[in-house]
Amino acid sequence: MTKDVVFYQLSSKFVDNDREIPDESADVLYYSLQIGHHTGIIDCFSEKFRCPYRAYLSLIEALPEESAARYKLEGVIRHGEIQIDKSHLATLVPALKELPLLEAPALLKALLAALDTIASQPSVYLMIRVQDA
Repeated sequence: MTKDVVFYQLSSKFVDNDREIPDESADVLYYSLQIGHHTGIIDCFSEKFRCPYRAYLSLIEALPEESAARYKLEGVIRHGEIQIDKSHLATLVPALKELPLLEAPALLKALLAALDTIASQPSVYLMIRVQDA
């Protein structure tokens, strides 16, 4: 069985209407969009792109062994999924832009474009998961 690495991007958020939020707490609702699931906020993702597992490994292997960028992206291998948000941009973007041409240049291009989206829309983030193909 083969595996893919799937990149999902936050496409929207909504409030779980089964939970009542008192009027006096309505201002907190906007803050809760950032703190998430504990307050009934549900994130909706859409698949942005996918790549073969081997292509993802090639991307990781092209990064310096002890780098923070490599460690972050290896999280998919260790845990089956990772989240990338605006706090990861300073580590990932420079490291990825320094990579030589890879086996799968489309993967690098798509990932950098997704990171650009996060930079321009900080509430957006990526969820990256390993999935059986």
